[in-house]
Amino acid sequence: MNPQTKIHLSKLEIELAQNKEWILTKRSIINKVCKLFGEMHKIYKQIAGQETSLIIDRYKNSGGKISKGENYKELPYVIMDYPALFTKENIFAIRTMFWWGNFFSISLHLSGKKFQLQKDLSKLFLFLQENNFYICVCEDEWQHNFEPSNYVKVSDFDQNKFREISNRNFFKIAKRLEINKWDTAPEFLEKSFTEIIEFLKISFPAGEKDL
Repeated sequence: MNPQTKIHLSKLEIELAQNKEWILTKRSIINKVCKLFGEMHKIYKQIAGQETSLIIDRYKNSGGKISKGENYKELPYVIMDYPALFTKENIFAIRTMFWWGNFFSISLHLSGKKFQLQKDLSKLFLFLQENNFYICVCEDEWQHNFEPSNYVKVSDFDQNKFREISNRNFFKIAKRLEINKWDTAPEFLEKSFTEIIEFLKISFPAGEKDL
């Protein structure tokens, strides 16, 4: 064999390649995340079922599938979209995500004319500030990291900047929780989901528009 084509492993890589427990532990963690998301789906559905806002009532039985992958920016992840609508023209989704080595997150993703924010943007802006949300400033609506180029705290904005972002062809807000706070994740996700529902109720009141 040509020495230049020989593939070498570092000491750490060799140790990990020999460690069966590491990969089995990873699998166990991902399975527990999926189980947690399954429980959260039940809680989300119960919360959504109690609401009268048209946008929530229309889509409260859509979504809920739990998906997992290995390569969002080269790291494993688990996601659940509920409620959710994905079409070529419009997107409406509340996405719960676990990203290995990073965080839990929950986000609202609105895209297309059908889901353009309708009500008083000043009221929406204050609601997001008071509840410590981040807002997406990136041009790519499929980025989920919390780098400053993607998500910025709404509290760092003024209303004019918020209005400018709200008028783009998509709108995303989000919150995150560090993984070392695993035990508080259910409460964090339930509270944040409820806050997103309240945000939607402000912008899409019951009976106002056929969604």
